[in-house]
Amino acid sequence: MAAVDRVIRHALAKRPTERPASADAMAEELRAVRGVDGDDTSALARTLTRLVVLPFRILRSDPETDFLAFSLPDAIATSLSASGSMIVRSSATAARFAGETPDLAALAAEADVDRVVMGTVLRSGEQLRATVQLVEAPGGTLLTSHTVQSSLGDLFRLQDDIARRVVEALSLPLSGGLASSTPDAPPNARAYELYLRANELARTYSGLAQARDLYQRCLELDPRFAPAWAHVGRCHRVIGKYIEGTPDSETRAEEAFRRALELNPRLSLAHKFFANLEADIGQAPRALVRLIGEANRHGNDPELFAGIVHACRYCGLYEHSVAAHAEARRLDPNVFTSLEQTLLMTSDIDRLMAVEPRAVDAGADDGIRVIGLGLAGRRDEARLALLAMREGRPQIRAFQTWTDYLMAWLERRPEDMELGLSALSALKIQEDPEAIFQQGWLLCDIGQHQRGLGHLQQAVAKAYFVAPTLSGSRAFDALRTDPAFQKLLAQAEEGRQQALAAFREADGERLLGR
Repeated sequence: MAAVDRVIRHALAKRPTERPASADAMAEELRAVRGVDGDDTSALARTLTRLVVLPFRILRSDPETDFLAFSLPDAIATSLSASGSMIVRSSATAARFAGETPDLAALAAEADVDRVVMGTVLRSGEQLRATVQLVEAPGGTLLTSHTVQSSLGDLFRLQDDIARRVVEALSLPLSGGLASSTPDAPPNARAYELYLRANELARTYSGLAQARDLYQRCLELDPRFAPAWAHVGRCHRVIGKYIEGTPDSETRAEEAFRRALELNPRLSLAHKFFANLEADIGQAPRALVRLIGEANRHGNDPELFAGIVHACRYCGLYEHSVAAHAEARRLDPNVFTSLEQTLLMTSDIDRLMAVEPRAVDAGADDGIRVIGLGLAGRRDEARLALLAMREGRPQIRAFQTWTDYLMAWLERRPEDMELGLSALSALKIQEDPEAIFQQGWLLCDIGQHQRGLGHLQQAVAKAYFVAPTLSGSRAFDALRTDPAFQKLLAQAEEGRQQALAAFREADGERLLGR
């Protein structure tokens, strides 16, 4: 079980200071794990197999099959993650180590894995042949090699066959392998092909609109395929938030997420995507409770803990947000979480600057360092960071507008800040309480306290219960005696306490090992 694995990994930490202080301390950690009852229960604990499925090499480039280089191993990894006896690294992690001859020693150290799946794909007419190898890391010992063949029109069978052979080769004793029949097995082969093609496009902001259309075509052919509903919901949400003014984007996203969960109530993908939407629309506490429940049932999914990082922050539970990040990184050292935003809210700028930036489409979150430096009075550094950020920013109008807004803030131009916000008025980012709070925070920082207070009030009204930041940030010092600010602070603290009570009732503290 993942919780016992966490204790074992703690005991095996490289640095002595990171291990339990004593055998008694380790025993106490084990007793705290659900289902391990000390003297009355004999429990078998073992370290879980940690595995990554690398992007496949396409032996003969072909526009009709090139998308499989990412999409096929991603689908295999998703299937394997259903096994309770292994922890499967995310596709984002796998992409960092793509190459014809990956350095297994570096991969094992950086991704913290002991097994690696590599493969090649070759098309011949309407047939596909995939050759897959399972190797030990870091040594590179070949554990098994299989060649699987199927028609181009039956990609799910190809994926399922490879996943089952990997499980058989690992001889996993605790999980019983994969379920005999996954609830998300698609009955329509063409629908599944469209789904995999959409997954490739959905990796970047520029591909989201086309991905949305492919997911919708998939669902026209197979309206009961839950993962496609989850993904199309994410497309609606992200497009409406950052790319294109669509007034009903949140409604359409919520309908899609609910449909996915009706079809498969245990679909982690849908829970993760839905939680982000819930935070946007003022339902972060509800999202937090649901994510904790899912993580307690499926505790080897790092993305669920990444979602908890996000939801805890909206609820003002910063220490728990940081703890959830630590758990996500134990499960996958390269999983992306929103830790940087949490550290910004705590004003821990040194730790914020020590976090390694994302190496992918960073989107709207990559201004966090700029804001942290600026609020700390390090404005020259903030300006340099902003200029560097502009060069690597995705080509989306909203993100360019955001960089202009930040430059206006650094240069103390409040009217230009307001002008920048008006340019984003059609996008749902303007309704996200975290974005609203940031805008108020920056206005207060340059002395526009009453303007800023209005933004802060809107954010708290949408369940952004960040009382510790309201209490601790120097930007709000001029408002301390203002009755409206005092009332706001009390509302934020009341909401935070209610969220903390719900967190504890859902067994969140046990989940995070606190």
